[in-house]
Amino acid sequence: MLNGHGDDIYGLEAEIVSNFSSNVYAQFDLSGLQQHLCTHIKNIRSYPEPEADSLAKLLAKHHNISANNICVTNGATEAIYLIAQVFKGKKSTIITPTFSEYEDACQINGHKLSFVASLSQVNKDTELIWLCNPNNPSGSVYHKQYLDKYITKHPDIYFIIDQSYESFTDKQYTFSATEGLKHKNVILLHSMTKSYAIPGLRLGYITAFYALTESISKIRMPWSVNQLAIEAGKYLLKEEKTGFDLKAYLTETNRLMTELSNLDGLIVLPTNTHFFLCELINRKASELKKYLIKKHGILIRDAANFRGLDDSFFRIATQSKEENNLLIKAIEQWMQLS
Repeated sequence: MLNGHGDDIYGLEAEIVSNFSSNVYAQFDLSGLQQHLCTHIKNIRSYPEPEADSLAKLLAKHHNISANNICVTNGATEAIYLIAQVFKGKKSTIITPTFSEYEDACQINGHKLSFVASLSQVNKDTELIWLCNPNNPSGSVYHKQYLDKYITKHPDIYFIIDQSYESFTDKQYTFSATEGLKHKNVILLHSMTKSYAIPGLRLGYITAFYALTESISKIRMPWSVNQLAIEAGKYLLKEEKTGFDLKAYLTETNRLMTELSNLDGLIVLPTNTHFFLCELINRKASELKKYLIKKHGILIRDAANFRGLDDSFFRIATQSKEENNLLIKAIEQWMQLS
């Protein structure tokens, strides 16, 4: 397992007042969900459904597909490991830099791994392609029309497309569940953890052709999704709350990026979502991270441990305007230090 993901507050002694290291939207109003879960806390005395069928049925209605095309998981991460296990020993290609769990899951399950920077570089003999869209950590995307054509041209390759951040980008970039099901070789990963800001509950799901969801369901352990997570998922779907204004959020992201790009010694890379990479010139992200924690109680994501990046990169996820302004000033102060 990669040592060091975002949101590593649990390992810090300092108090963090602004967390830019996690891609979860921190301003989501969870008060209604919290009250709902409090009224259902007694349900933890009973085992949850073995495969979260009641939630799968609601998700099926939400996406206008069959429940047979859905597999509810303990976050998107469980889905990644289950898929790697189903395709044990296959030839996998991972588009990098990206989420480390694809590589970890494949290594555990004996995949023959290749790493490329884009789909155009994929070897013809690969059997699986792992793609994050929008991509973590870069925020880059592949347009779904391009993906649709590419997938159609390669019917013998399975495409695992992680759409955990689909709620944070324009719909022209990501597949709907029904669009994904047009291809028998596509597995889409979805994250309620990200869409509804509930990382502590761990809740995700797979949408795919029935033969694939059936194979995945056969190897998963029962009760992997806990009682409160199932209840939370049903509540959030019934309430149909998105929790944020995407247009306003991306507008604030663009403002933050513009302000940071005006700082000498810092390169801000383009994005199509609410998080993005920054590159320091002749400085280390780890040193900036230490300074921000100690002096300002601000946490960023040191991106040095992403395959394909080095110690000059860090990732930021947009927060409130006030927090963003504090971050800009704090980084500017650090830049001015001798």
